[in-house]
Amino acid sequence: MILKPFLSNQPFALFLLLPVIAGFYLLNVFFPYHHIFTEIDLGLWGNTDLLSNKWISIVSAIIVGLNALQLNVLFNRYEFLERNNYAPSIFYVVLMSFSHCFYQPDGLLMVHVCWLQVIRLIFQIRTGEDNRKQITNAAFFVGLAATFHPPSAGLLVLFWFAVWALKSFHFREWALSIIGFSVPVVNALLFWWFSGHRIDANLLRYESIVHHEVIVYYATSGMVLILFLLSIAGIQIRLQKSSIRYKKLNRALLWVLAGGLLLGTADILFYQQLEWFNFLFIGLSFFYTFAFIHKFWRRVATIFFYLTFLLAVVKFFLSGHLLL
Repeated sequence: MILKPFLSNQPFALFLLLPVIAGFYLLNVFFPYHHIFTEIDLGLWGNTDLLSNKWISIVSAIIVGLNALQLNVLFNRYEFLERNNYAPSIFYVVLMSFSHCFYQPDGLLMVHVCWLQVIRLIFQIRTGEDNRKQITNAAFFVGLAATFHPPSAGLLVLFWFAVWALKSFHFREWALSIIGFSVPVVNALLFWWFSGHRIDANLLRYESIVHHEVIVYYATSGMVLILFLLSIAGIQIRLQKSSIRYKKLNRALLWVLAGGLLLGTADILFYQQLEWFNFLFIGLSFFYTFAFIHKFWRRVATIFFYLTFLLAVVKFFLSGHLLL
């Protein structure tokens, strides 16, 4: 079965990501479900017209694959489980297959790239040490993410809470985080201004509205909810036997998860779509793995994984008549 190798501590499982990613890519080529737009929305950096969209999905697939690998490296390096585990990478890939940016890169996918760097730097923060470099650099990536997807600027507040979960947040560090965040944002706003655009509330608008089949829309909503609940159950089991440092890392990651929940909720309220929820998939890929360490929850999580995978494949064969 596809899941079993990833739940082992054998790194060869990561090579199995290639056929999975290629499979989703080919399904969308032969049974188009995710429409490929003629231009890419890169937030404050403007829209990029595609001379040819024939190969753009390969670029997106490569980025998703690299994100999955880095996520798994962080999971194992900071010992979220007692031994290496490669499940977070397959969870991330399967979940991202529901998102449009899996098949065409856009600002949201770049937010994932930036925030994986944010998480990497946050995990380096330690109590009693000089963490100004890590905080400033992490805030820079928060700002860089906001240039690609302006609504994600609100995640700066969640970043502060994530840092606070690891250590006392001093005024000097807070000021440096503002500076780090502002550098890419100010530069991007200047680029936006000199490109002939206005700087106003319209910056927060999301132009590329992605439509889904009704069944996929509601099934994906339910999937995110169930996955979140399974993740919480797994976290509680793991925290019973963990160090103080480990608990702090989990709290920091929970704030990142909360940021994804807020973004996704805003997407539903303002645009009636689910694309922004894909930011949740970073945190969920970490925490969902914990559900497999308990005998009962392991069965539930396994069943749910295969149902999710089945839906990810079946959606390509839907008629396309009932769209939201």
